[in-house]
Amino acid sequence: MRRFSHCLLTLVLTLCGACTPMASHGPVDARTLKKMDARTITRAEFTERLRSTALLASLTPAQPRITLPFRMISGTPCIQADIGQGRTMEMMIDTGAARMMIHARTMAKNHFSVVRADQAQVTMLGVAGSEKGRLGIVSPLHLGDWHMQAYPCFIRTQESRLRGIHLPVNILGFDLPARVCSYFTLDYRKGTVTFAFRETFTPDPGMKSTSTALRITQGVPFIQIGAGGVSWPCLVDTGSFNGVEINESLAKKLGVQDQGRLVKGVYLAAVGGTLSSEIAKLRAVTLPEISLAGGRYPKAEVDISPGMPRLGSFFLKDYRVTFDFQRKRLWLER
Repeated sequence: MRRFSHCLLTLVLTLCGACTPMASHGPVDARTLKKMDARTITRAEFTERLRSTALLASLTPAQPRITLPFRMISGTPCIQADIGQGRTMEMMIDTGAARMMIHARTMAKNHFSVVRADQAQVTMLGVAGSEKGRLGIVSPLHLGDWHMQAYPCFIRTQESRLRGIHLPVNILGFDLPARVCSYFTLDYRKGTVTFAFRETFTPDPGMKSTSTALRITQGVPFIQIGAGGVSWPCLVDTGSFNGVEINESLAKKLGVQDQGRLVKGVYLAAVGGTLSSEIAKLRAVTLPEISLAGGRYPKAEVDISPGMPRLGSFFLKDYRVTFDFQRKRLWLER
């Protein structure tokens, strides 16, 4: 049995009200998994479908760009994808995820094909641990006027449950735009996402813009951030509710490991588990200044949290954010 391993760093932080909802994490129910397995294909069939000339051609539309609306759900950007026959699927745009990831319940409900468990499984790594999952195909997948015959996905067979809280469960990962786009823009101020295919990105002359080098490692985007004479690679993670996040190791280098206000009443629902902010020791500290994408931010509040350092949607929400694949730059405009 072949195992696929990749880094999926999906993180959703959910603010809780006065009445804290119960949180849990565990396998999807057996009935859903049985229904999903009714549509299994072999690994050879999976590979053959992905090599289809028509499928490959559908990945690049005739239009130079496609723009879709998104709305913020649990602090992260989400779109509605058309999956044929009048059906839609909510998808979180998560640049911290290296692969498209679909919930087992979505796969079963829409009769999407799944590779036999004895021929392919995946291991997904996240800030709260790791999970075993499956491999499948979403077919069809339409993003506005972008009509893809099919696209491969990881299938999540574990789930986080927060009572009374809606969490996006299907993820549009960074692999699709990085594979086919010349640039990819999330305009948080307007609530739109643009996939461009043959155009060169041009910053809006009416907006203030800064940019920094963009590096893609293990399928996800990184930039450099600096503070207090220390520089570090930071994951640009639209799937994170937070702003600027550092881990314990980096906090020690910056001399703030014993500082910070403990953040209470927050759950981290991620691949690998669900953690309360108290268990994760999530705390907020203020740095004298951070430098980021050509800009300087005095008295910057950052969060010390598990996982690698991240730049999330709470910071990005004030900007038009562009991943410029041609120039290998990240642009921030406001």
